[in-house]
Amino acid sequence: MSKQNKRVVITGLGVIAPNGTGSTAYWHAISNGITGIRPLPAEHEAFPGGVAGTVEPFYQEQTLDRKLIHRSDRMTHLVLTALHEALTDSRLQLSKENPHRIGVVIANTMGGIGFVLRQLQALYTKGPHFVSAYTAIAWLNVANVGQAAIHYAIQGYCKTPINDTAGGLHALCMATQAIKREVADVILAGGCEAFLHPLLLRIFAQRQICVSGNDPRAYRPFDRRAAGLILAEGAGICILEEYEHACRRGAPIYGEIIGIGQTNSADGLTIPSPDGRQYARALQQAADRLQSDELAYISLDGRALPALDQGEVEALTLTFGADAASIPVSVPRTMIGHSYAAAGAIDAITACLALRHRQIPPTVHCEEPGYPLNMVRERARPLDRGTAVLLGARGTGGSNIALLLKRCDEQSGEYT
Repeated sequence: MSKQNKRVVITGLGVIAPNGTGSTAYWHAISNGITGIRPLPAEHEAFPGGVAGTVEPFYQEQTLDRKLIHRSDRMTHLVLTALHEALTDSRLQLSKENPHRIGVVIANTMGGIGFVLRQLQALYTKGPHFVSAYTAIAWLNVANVGQAAIHYAIQGYCKTPINDTAGGLHALCMATQAIKREVADVILAGGCEAFLHPLLLRIFAQRQICVSGNDPRAYRPFDRRAAGLILAEGAGICILEEYEHACRRGAPIYGEIIGIGQTNSADGLTIPSPDGRQYARALQQAADRLQSDELAYISLDGRALPALDQGEVEALTLTFGADAASIPVSVPRTMIGHSYAAAGAIDAITACLALRHRQIPPTVHCEEPGYPLNMVRERARPLDRGTAVLLGARGTGGSNIALLLKRCDEQSGEYT
């Protein structure tokens, strides 16, 4: 099979989200409208927004070495636990694979801010001898890929995309391209973020992209009352695999990545560009040759700022014309908050589960819709049309990423 015809499928899912650890618990929550947004601890009182998508205590002690936990940041704990979940789900035994043909691509934006802040506190309250030597590596964005490669003896294609809120989808696109180029047979791809700390939250408040107040229902994209997003932490990992390699080992197949799109709006240094034209080009690249009735739903970026929501509606109209008003759309992350580099990967996991269970998870809290969209609101809707999900993400600096995921039969490889 030529490089251009290499097929890339998703064979395993790992998710650590505010409303569930593991794909089973996560799907139960996300398909039933169960939120993971909760009040922040008292030390965050200076942050105007008093709620966030926080991950409840998870079982990292069962999968990670105790020393590693103390020598690395929470972002790394989240992603290594998600990797364990994804590998278990995929039934992939890395010890039986060629380590040079296995890769890992993990997006991250904010780095190990929690680890750094703790060491700064130790420096100024106790002295330099109390600062961990591991600070030099624990705070780096690349620490996640490095620790994953060491933990699983991965010696192939390794990358750390840093692309703001588009990072998670960007990681999946990079992994897809690498497998199509025959650089790897399997790539562990996704994103992680753990940045819910007073200093960083204060910075986000000054950017005026987050809602203020203590209402856990305030993240309302495409609603007349939209006033910004709610931040979250989390991790999402997908096992991307060359189709024939997956078939040879009898792997479960959630779906196939059949299109990707990447553009830049050359705008938006503080927030993503509100201009929908270049975002539309990314969507068009991903959905090339796809008819609108083949779409089960579109997973929207949903930034919940009027200008950005309007720009996304503009992009949909430019891409699908009059059909844009009839295609089901949703923003399931309204239940967990926006986890930046993890968000796109978690959206892809949601789409895989939606295709498998034939349900579209809802956008919650959009009670006063302000745009002519076929929004799946409040309750999950049966997936009764199409076999594909189009996902979009926008990042600060103008980045636009799109990915098209299609359900396919595990045995025949045919689209179902």
